[in-house]
Amino acid sequence: MQGTRVCLLVDTAAGHVDCPMLFLVELDHVESGNVPSPDAGRGFIEQVIFPTLARLDQLVADKTLVSGGPVAGRVALRLMIEAESSEHVDRIVTSLPLWFVAETRVTPLITVAERRDHVKKLLERLAAMRP
Repeated sequence: MQGTRVCLLVDTAAGHVDCPMLFLVELDHVESGNVPSPDAGRGFIEQVIFPTLARLDQLVADKTLVSGGPVAGRVALRLMIEAESSEHVDRIVTSLPLWFVAETRVTPLITVAERRDHVKKLLERLAAMRP
């Protein structure tokens, strides 16, 4: 894995490159395992779980959901989402029915190559500061 992304050239005159951002999205159902009755459990599955899984299928189909899925043994998701901006990932996350009853964390990520380039430049600046 090289840690690179495919980017689209948007404005050749300015040399602007539009590159989607990667986000780690974590959703955890607030009251996981706390089902007051069988009817409530069925309702939760039919109204939250199945619609969330259907939405995830849509995100996979349009290549927005890069990786991840439901967490084994819990009502939780760990997703790698590719989005154009923080606002875009927010729209995606809030489109998940589970979002309404979950604690959510969204972490922007950079590629390994981007981090390597940044650290190389940092090292060069530090070397230039030597007495």
